[in-house]
Amino acid sequence: MKVLGVTSCPSGVAHTYMAAEALEQAAKAKGWTVKIETQALSGLKTKSQ
Repeated sequence: MKVLGVTSCPSGVAHTYMAAEALEQAAKAKGWTVKIETQALSGLKTKSQ
């Protein structure tokens, strides 16, 4: 299975990246491919596995 997600936080601090990390770990545990885009105050950053 392939999962695509977006995480965002109004202040763009840790919560954006904490959510992305949690989603990546959960997908990895199930053997899924995941691509998470993070949207933070500093701009877009895409993480993928």
